[in-house]
Amino acid sequence: MPYLDPFSGEFSSKEANQLLKRVSFGVTETMVAEAVSLGLQATINKLFEEKKLPEPPLKDLPDGNDSGQIIDPDVKYGETWVTAPIYPDLPTSQERNRVFRYRNRSLYAWSFLQMQNSGISILEKLTLFWHNHFVSENTNPHREYFYMNTLRKNALGNFKELTKQITINQNMLLYLSGHENSDKAPNENYSRELLELFTIGKGAAVGNGDYTFYTEEDVVQIAKVLTGWRARWIRHEDSLNAYFTNNRHTKGDKQLSHRFNNAIIKENGAEEYKDVIDVIFKQEECSKFIIRQLYRWFLNSEISEEIETHIIVPLAEMLRSNNYEVAPVLKALLTSEHFFENTFCMIKSPLDLMLSATKGLKASAPNINITEEYNFAYVMYLACTDLGQSLYHHPDVAGWKAYYQEPLFYKTWVNNYFLPKRLEYCKVLVLGGKLNINNRKYTVPPIIPVLDIAASIPNALDANILIVELASRLFNYDITQEQINSLKAVLIDGLPDFEWTVEYDQYLQEPNNSALAISVDKKLRNLVAVMVQMSEFQIM
Repeated sequence: MPYLDPFSGEFSSKEANQLLKRVSFGVTETMVAEAVSLGLQATINKLFEEKKLPEPPLKDLPDGNDSGQIIDPDVKYGETWVTAPIYPDLPTSQERNRVFRYRNRSLYAWSFLQMQNSGISILEKLTLFWHNHFVSENTNPHREYFYMNTLRKNALGNFKELTKQITINQNMLLYLSGHENSDKAPNENYSRELLELFTIGKGAAVGNGDYTFYTEEDVVQIAKVLTGWRARWIRHEDSLNAYFTNNRHTKGDKQLSHRFNNAIIKENGAEEYKDVIDVIFKQEECSKFIIRQLYRWFLNSEISEEIETHIIVPLAEMLRSNNYEVAPVLKALLTSEHFFENTFCMIKSPLDLMLSATKGLKASAPNINITEEYNFAYVMYLACTDLGQSLYHHPDVAGWKAYYQEPLFYKTWVNNYFLPKRLEYCKVLVLGGKLNINNRKYTVPPIIPVLDIAASIPNALDANILIVELASRLFNYDITQEQINSLKAVLIDGLPDFEWTVEYDQYLQEPNNSALAISVDKKLRNLVAVMVQMSEFQIM
């Protein structure tokens, strides 16, 4: 079996579609056509192109005190609040909290827009991966924004260096109590998760306090290494940067267990955290651990002994030989025979689903003004949250269950509670209507431009060609003749095929005839609404 041998087949629209769905969001036929034109290697190069950081989120609510308005000192409508003071100068805590809530809302909408506008790039999918790997939560929008920026800046880079940055990031210090960790009161929250969830994994217990890859004593000693790091109050002028206090740091050398070859971490003050991370990353299991995480994120939740031997181990060796640079390893995996053999095995996450049903069908956030654009994106953020995938707010420090909880993995996205919601939300995005989220209704217009989609399909006068082409764009594989016949019944209500041909041809001849346009739009919209509720649309 070829496993990691470079893909030798034809890079057709089928392969391009699979690749782009796994590494980006909301794949369109334009993206697929560009990838096919470029070829596999050039597409990979484009996916991994370095990009400058996106422009920061904006104040999307007008200035004022009325409903739908906000007074935010130092920030005007259409400007970014990111460069404003982190602690707004307002007379009451109620007013400040209102500003914080609107900034959070702006950040969440903006984050959804980054995925929607990402194009042929792996950057946003990888940023989301690290967001789920290094789980951290904070209610302050500035800290959330700069934490995500750290992930975005390092997404294509070095896993070891990113781990070092995260370890002393204020968001993480606050989330896992690192700012409370001192020589007088050691706190083991972060040192435990650093080992168990972020770098090497726990493994099975083999003795009292001894696991396959570390011991309880290692947790204790690493906590001592990390003492002294502090996070400032948001009123402080330098409230976004962590700082080190030597008088809170545990002095002396710290010795790790036999799991780390009894390594000694020498007293090194503010640099000591880097030393212990270097020791952790010397362990082979560290590279295997992160490769498994990436494999589940991009390919398949099932890791058999065969996959472990022929995929995980050699990629882990490649990762170590590249000093934990992630890009070379991912390029090898995504261009392999094995990658293109792994089809139909991933259920779309809520973010993938919503963006497939919007951007993937030529719809985008309204660009009438910033308010409308951010409003739409925020509703999409809320929809994903309601479906179990909330940006910035994971269920726990281990991340979303779909990527770690055996044996269900991705199936957690489609349980009895979530599946009906997924189908309903997809239908509403096509037909328009109300999204009922947390007992509040949000009106969504019929945003999918079905007439434009049909216009982009050659020979759409033929109902069979129209349906097959739509299926090729929406699904990963061909549909059956029985499904084609069922979908035709939706399109033309059981009438002969020529009824569609006649009506659509008449519309093409008279595009300004509003009655014809409404009739054709309704037929197409009903068809697409049924297709996005099919099980095939849930898979990528």
